Amino acid sequence: MKTINKFILITLSVVLLPIFLFSQTKKELPKLDSIPQFAVDTNLNKFITHWIGKPYRLGGKTQRGIDCSQFNKRLATDVYKIELQNTCSTQWENTNRIKKDSLEVGDLIFFRSRVSPSGWHCGTYIGETMFVHAANRIEGVKVSSLLEPKYKIAYKGAGRIKK
Repeated sequence: MKTINKFILITLSVVLLPIFLFSQTKKELPKLDSIPQFAVDTNLNKFITHWIGKPYRLGGKTQRGIDCSQFNKRLATDVYKIELQNTCSTQWENTNRIKKDSLEVGDLIFFRSRVSPSGWHCGTYIGETMFVHAANRIEGVKVSSLLEPKYKIAYKGAGRIKK
């Protein structure tokens, strides 16, 4: 039952949140028949469904607590079979810079953070302005939008994993 609730929550977040955000910014609404890649990619969908709501813990690497860079690393390994480095800054250094309007599902996104001891925060893009990340101690692992004011302001850049 918990898995079904998580799936419903993720699906609603991916479909309804962009509609709400676009309507608030007076931009054209996304078409509902254009399904986000996240909803189509079964491995990514299963991974996110499993991790949503898991707690955040600085330096954590497990389901009992994970931080943003370790979450990126775990997603890349489990979904794409690619090894990433341990910190946001080293993930940044080992990705090819891409423009925001060229983001693809699986690209890493980076933010400046005044809260993090490292000054960094990161997540993985899942389509339709949405990304998944280990947010903080209060929210844990969640799906957010690049259109949210705090992420628009803190956005540092994006990188595509070097293959």
